[in-house]
Amino acid sequence: MQVTTENSRAAATGTSLLDFKRQLSTKDFPNRFAQYVMEGGKAYYWPTGGFHVVTDAALAKIVLKDPCFSADRSQFFISRMPNMDLRLIGDFFSVVQKMMVMRDGADHASVRRTAALGLEDHILERFSHEVQLSIEQMLDEAFRKRKIEFVGEIARRLPSTVLAGLFSIPPSDREKFFTWSNQMTAFFGGATAYENADGVRVNQAASKLREYFRELFSRRRHRPGDDYATSLVKAQVLYDLTEDEIISQAIMMLVAGSVTTTDQIANCAYQIFSAPLLQSRLRFHPQSLPAALEELKRFDPAVTFLFRVAKDRFLLGGQRIEAGETVFISNHAVNRDPGLERPFEIDIGRPAANHFAYGHGAHYCLGAKLGRQQIQLLFHSLLTRYPKLELDPAGLTTRDHYSLSFSGFGRMDLVR
Repeated sequence: MQVTTENSRAAATGTSLLDFKRQLSTKDFPNRFAQYVMEGGKAYYWPTGGFHVVTDAALAKIVLKDPCFSADRSQFFISRMPNMDLRLIGDFFSVVQKMMVMRDGADHASVRRTAALGLEDHILERFSHEVQLSIEQMLDEAFRKRKIEFVGEIARRLPSTVLAGLFSIPPSDREKFFTWSNQMTAFFGGATAYENADGVRVNQAASKLREYFRELFSRRRHRPGDDYATSLVKAQVLYDLTEDEIISQAIMMLVAGSVTTTDQIANCAYQIFSAPLLQSRLRFHPQSLPAALEELKRFDPAVTFLFRVAKDRFLLGGQRIEAGETVFISNHAVNRDPGLERPFEIDIGRPAANHFAYGHGAHYCLGAKLGRQQIQLLFHSLLTRYPKLELDPAGLTTRDHYSLSFSGFGRMDLVR
């Protein structure tokens, strides 16, 4: 990576960030990618991608909290589509522009309050029994054999099953929900370029999700249930929302909560089951598991980048950012802030660090408690039931860097 500085505007060039992610080994990825991104400095411009990069935790908090930076990334998406007919993604933009993750200030706060109605602590506590039951049934089925493909049999199934349970979606519909949400998430990820085929695929996913939830909400108005869909229907009346607004929040929860949790489960599993000493310590000291999982999220977060758009010219740590320019926050880098002791090492005994795996500020992940709940319950069951579980030395383990902003695993073979 080469770095130049001129008129308070550092710029770096080198192998594209997405290409660099993809060429790294599975074991080396988290630290090597963080080191590569940090070579440009605390804040710099990346002309290859057409955006700024932030690697410093303090500067990242400014970007995520200062009203000068907007969560509305519509123009950034459009800038990535010079080869796409924008008429192909009308349904996608119609859904996305109403999501709270694209809103700012009071408008965002109002919609967030609506989406939070069905995620209060007492509801999630009651729901934990259903999550645990789903985990036990899933493990019983998967571990009838000695070897499993963890990503497909566990990591992908659990979040979609949990969210389907939250919405009371029948099992027969759950696989297509994962497919649709995966297509939406990958498109959100900030690809280098989008083609017409990408637009057709994501637009179909958005359209199908919208129509499914429209029918689901219609049924809940006539027959309310004890689920998240019913909570959103009540919120629509309480806060005078349109049908399309609550549909967009439902899709947002599905997209944000399914694929990213899948990736985080797989990322944590790799660190645990490729390190016998770490696994042994967690098995014999289960009380350390919650803190250990937070440390693993810090070390290898599923969300590689968070990004915002500057509303006006802004000077960030000496870096000049023009109005309309996009700022990418590298989670792998800011989670290794120099102020943290031994930031490139996994230390499950360290005091819980304020990592960025779930974001920061007003847009802090609304479903973080639900994500933590299922991840903790899953790994507690795995470590308790299968004390000798490990990566299959004769199997296949592959990372899946399917977009610039998200990283997980494509396959992970485990044996017990």
